[in-house]
Amino acid sequence: MTPKARKKLIVYDLDGTLVDTRGDIVQAVAHTLRRMGAPALSREEILPFVGRGLRQMVAGFIKSDDPGRVEQAMKIYRDYYAEHLLDQSRLYPGAKAVLDHFKKRNQAVVTNKPNPFSRQILEGLGVADRFFAIIAGDTEYPHKPDPASLASLMGRSRASPEATLMVGDSVIDIATGKAAAAATVVLTHGFDGEAKLKAARPDHLVANFGELLRLAKREGW
Repeated sequence: MTPKARKKLIVYDLDGTLVDTRGDIVQAVAHTLRRMGAPALSREEILPFVGRGLRQMVAGFIKSDDPGRVEQAMKIYRDYYAEHLLDQSRLYPGAKAVLDHFKKRNQAVVTNKPNPFSRQILEGLGVADRFFAIIAGDTEYPHKPDPASLASLMGRSRASPEATLMVGDSVIDIATGKAAAAATVVLTHGFDGEAKLKAARPDHLVANFGELLRLAKREGW
């Protein structure tokens, strides 16, 4: 292991990466569509809208760009999701082992999901204290794939791009890491399919956290 190989900052996405939030999101969308009198969507039709920020997600699944209608749907979604965000959501298997492996480094979360949801989920699952920062989608930073939030964390940690690892599950996460010149690892257990992830050319592609832990040990991270 060389000093250059060891990672100083590890930044994780939330939905589809650390936490399987699909069930609760799908239920909240279904509730919103019913309240809005909009056509129902299947789970497979809903999930592609996730990960780009709440407004874009809502506008996508109600199929409208009317500001008033989008605002109405966002309020319905927020109110319902706030009460149900931990009904089904769980950490992916092996996530805690990876967090333990990197416990002496700086670990953070960058997500396009707004607060208070992001922090509430991590607190409810007992891992919020693992992160020195949780940057959600309603902060002063633009949404990923803009690298501003990641660059800020690198500055706060005094971590070079070579010492930074971006862990995600989507092409958005890959683009974010690449824009900051950080190494990118994506897990295929999340929202984007494996073929789509491969086409975006991450530095590493793994199926689950068990594979990620083995990779980290092998690479000397």
